[in-house]
Amino acid sequence: MSQEATIRRGVRNARYAAIPNHVFEDARLSMEARWLLGYLLSKPDNWTVVIGDIIKKGGCGRDKARKMIAELVEFGYAEREEQNRKNGKFDASSLVIFDEPKVMPPAGVSESVASLPQTDLPATAKPSTAEPSPAKSAHSNNLDSAKTDYKNLREGEREAEGQECPTESSAVIDKAFWALVKDWPGFAGMPKEPARRAWYLLTADERHEAAERFPRWLALLKAQKKSHVPAPSTYFGEKLWQDVPSAAEADKPTSVMAGPYGKLWNATRIAELLCPSTGPIAGPTAFDKLQIDNGKTTLADVMAEKRMRSGWPTVNTMHERARDRQGWVCPLSIEEPAKGFEQVHRDSDRMEAWRREHKRRGWPFFDGRLPDWIYFPALDADEDLDRAVASAVDRYRDQISDFLTVRSKGDDHAA
Repeated sequence: MSQEATIRRGVRNARYAAIPNHVFEDARLSMEARWLLGYLLSKPDNWTVVIGDIIKKGGCGRDKARKMIAELVEFGYAEREEQNRKNGKFDASSLVIFDEPKVMPPAGVSESVASLPQTDLPATAKPSTAEPSPAKSAHSNNLDSAKTDYKNLREGEREAEGQECPTESSAVIDKAFWALVKDWPGFAGMPKEPARRAWYLLTADERHEAAERFPRWLALLKAQKKSHVPAPSTYFGEKLWQDVPSAAEADKPTSVMAGPYGKLWNATRIAELLCPSTGPIAGPTAFDKLQIDNGKTTLADVMAEKRMRSGWPTVNTMHERARDRQGWVCPLSIEEPAKGFEQVHRDSDRMEAWRREHKRRGWPFFDGRLPDWIYFPALDADEDLDRAVASAVDRYRDQISDFLTVRSKGDDHAA
């Protein structure tokens, strides 16, 4: 029996649209752009769609939505309408959408199928009834026309959002582009237009950040011993500079000395315990084996005890320093969740519940004389203290998931 898929059409109701097959077969368009074109063409004439609607219906981000729009413009399925400027600002702009990439519209077509203003609220203006200008070639080699198309699309979006008309000229944008890529590793042998096009799709602020953080991005790649430097088009398109902290952020302290048993101190301690144990764990001694043989303990219990005592050397050191009232250098990245910790009295039922939770998880607990109050993750109202404590630990782990991921990668590298 053939295993090939068969298309079977169900009974149609009145809610369907007639869309040319080539809309979904044009291989020049990405699958996402084909979806957007089909979605817009399914709407009635004069339908007004906003960026927020595309984001919601397509389950994508704002940048992705704009890239899909850029594809439709590039391959002739969409054109920008003329805008009227008032008081230094432009009215809401729109895109006229076509069901095929046309040079001239067929006779009888007077209005667009759909219009797409680049604004966060629906616009009330109807699309232009004027015949669209000839669409540019799908694969144009004219750098100036490609530059202008992408520049107008990006600037039109900002203008519709109520921002002042940008003052950067094409010459200024171009100059900044060549100044950035002139010493790019390997750029001499790369195609220039994809990078230039991606550069023009950025906002002025994004271009400034991309250039300002580029040297630190290269230094980061070198520190990570990366053998390949991504192309400029990838750097701009995927906004890789955002992985690099700004100069102001780089100057900020990343850690601080925290006093023992306080919020940040115990937040750091529990964060360390939530990481896998890394300390060396010795095997059972002769005495341990004798105890096991006599049935006084089990191998599992012996190894659990050894893991608790030496599995987390950082925590053990924190405990030793705390006994001498010495603090610990703690990361500021978990300072915010640490603010939600609550005081627990050393002789309270809650403290005993925390002690049991440590034992259940195989974690080392405090030893020696404790202060009156110690900070732990806050508990929800719950009659069962043990369940509340376990839930508090799980909640805290979710809050510091990014820290734990970075911490885990560091341990893997060290190993």
